Amino acid sequence: MKPGVKLACMTFPYNKYPLERALEGVAKAGFRYVSLGLPHDGKPAFNDGAEGEAERILRLLDKYGLEPVSWISTDALAPQHPIERARKRMDFVKALGVKELLSLGTTSYRRFPSEPISDEDMKPLNDAFAAKYRLVGEEAEKRGLVVTIKPHTGNTATAQVIADTLRTIGSPAVKASYDAGNVRFYEAIDPAEDFPAISSQTVSFIAKDHRGARAEADFPIPGEGDCNFPAMFAELKRVSFSGPVIVERLEGTGGPASAEELDERVAKAKANLELMLEEAGFSV
Repeated sequence: MKPGVKLACMTFPYNKYPLERALEGVAKAGFRYVSLGLPHDGKPAFNDGAEGEAERILRLLDKYGLEPVSWISTDALAPQHPIERARKRMDFVKALGVKELLSLGTTSYRRFPSEPISDEDMKPLNDAFAAKYRLVGEEAEKRGLVVTIKPHTGNTATAQVIADTLRTIGSPAVKASYDAGNVRFYEAIDPAEDFPAISSQTVSFIAKDHRGARAEADFPIPGEGDCNFPAMFAELKRVSFSGPVIVERLEGTGGPASAEELDERVAKAKANLELMLEEAGFSV
């Protein structure tokens, strides 16, 4: 029997539209799994401290036949916030049946790509991040949750950097989410060559494609850019990966798109990824 993965889509492609329109589009494309947590229509799409909020989100998900696989939580887990905010977010996502809180690490640019932060100035930022995420990991472990960090410069820039950061944190509840497009966009590194250094610690895979040179903002439909997804999916198969593969961006060079145009792109992303995953030996 082929190992299975959960092919999911973030609501992020529809961030200029209300959350419910995003869920409608994701479901219409045939996805059963979804990743949430970011703002929609210019405002927060949820309030994890509001009474009955988990039930409201669950009703919306049930309406569209979707199951949440991850919740983007960079805001709640940030080092500058008290641990109580992380606990509140964890209890909220646990009530939704979500297992993974997805986050970013530190950022190594004052302004990308031309104003990097010096190694000397990055050290206290990375130290504070590791200290906070040890506490975050303890809270996640108590609740049977996992927290993931994904490539985005700083202490998650590449697979090896993520591995080093995870080693410094030292928590079994803090793992990696690999974002191929970010590695190529920010670092100009071939993600297929980079990925094996973190593949065995990868809990989720962000199927973001990229096209062009470093810092060129062109994120096409997955499978239509320069990222070698077949090679990375073969590596996922090698390490017995069984987590979600998640669509995040597919806007190309970023021109405005109607909700109906986004529906078509999301459906095409699903078709492309299904084919590549099945060719790698996964069932979807």
